[in-house]
Parts: sequence; C-alpha cells; structure tokens
Amino acid sequence: MNFLSNLLKELSGPSHNSQFAQLLLRLADVAVACAAHFRETRGQDLRGIIDFEHAGDAVVDEIHELLDNAFIFRFDIGDALRLTDDLDNVIDGIRKAAFHIDIYKPILNPLRPEALQLLAVEERMIGDVRRLVAMLSEKSLPLGIVRDLANAIDEGEAEADRIVADAERKLVAEYRPQGANRLEFIAWDKLYQLLEETTDEANHCGKAIASLARKEA
Repeated sequence: MNFLSNLLKELSGPSHNSQFAQLLLRLADVAVACAAHFRETRGQDLRGIIDFEHAGDAVVDEIHELLDNAFIFRFDIGDALRLTDDLDNVIDGIRKAAFHIDIYKPILNPLRPEALQLLAVEERMIGDVRRLVAMLSEKSLPLGIVRDLANAIDEGEAEADRIVADAERKLVAEYRPQGANRLEFIAWDKLYQLLEETTDEANHCGKAIASLARKEA
C-alpha cells in the first residue's frame, strides 16, 4: 500500500502540481521582462522582443509536455492549458506590436504619449498577473486576494480602453481634413489596437486564475 501511495504521489500529485506552478511562474517572469523591455526601449528593439518570445515558447512546450503526462492534477487540465496559452498570448501580443512598430518605424518614432501610457498600463497589468501566478504554488488559492488582483487587472484593461478611445478621437480630428496622410492614420490606429489587445490577454489571465480560485473555494 505504501509503495502504491508513494508511486501515485511521485507520478501525479504534488510533483506535477509543483512543476506546473514553477513553469508557469517562469513564463510569467518572461512576460514581465518582455513588457519592461518593450516599454524601456519604446518598442524599438524587435530582435530583443523576439528573443523573449522564443524563451516563452520554450517554457510553453515544457508545460504542454507536463500536462500531457499528468494523471491526477490539482486543476482541470483544460483550464491549465487555457491559462498557459493566455499568458503566452500576452508575449505574442507584445511581439506583434513590436513588429508593427518596426515596419512603420519612420511614422511611429517617436511614440505618442498615448502609446507610452498604454505601455505603462500593459506592464502594470502583467506584473499583477505575475503576482497571481505566484500564488499557484500555495496549497490553496486565497480567493479574496486573487479577486482583488483580478479586479485591478480588469480596471487596467478599462483604463487602456479609455486611452485608446481618446487617442482615436484625436486621430480622427487630426487626419479628417482632406489630403491628410492616411498611412499615418492606419499606422497609429493599428498600434493602439495591438496594444489594447495585449491588455485584453492579460485580463484573460486574471479572470482565468480567479476562476481557478472560485472552483477551489
């Protein structure tokens, strides 16, 4: 009986749960570092952002392999996979924005104040996601704390939505006159949308972890 109990524990229980929490925290650390680098370089280092994306992809592969071989797991496997993919999408979103800035560099350099505000909101939200992910290593998720952080992330997305709406109103006013540069309008409008989509993905992470906490409560 002891042999069977120990075997099950080694193969599935705490070991796999702990590995998942550690790997997801590594992925969150990549996301935090990627967002900080993106803001600090004002989106001008595409190669560096791609390196962060590759680092994140390597961790995602490890997580998928772990979950594919987990028999008894603390969380629903589907929920764990979706959370992993949502966090990976945050990094992918930053990479998409970096590509866009690189393509339209003559137009988008320097970044407008609204874009810089979005970078700051994005970085703050991803930092809060990282704090939530760190709680996955605890025996049970503290629902109250998780809910507060998830709400803060949700408020960050609402703030990003407001920034984008104000920025687009300014674009319309600026480029409405006949003969205005349509390419510039497209470049700025698309950038705002890409940055806002990344905050959406961060919010998905917050909601996913809040859902895990509610299921454990």
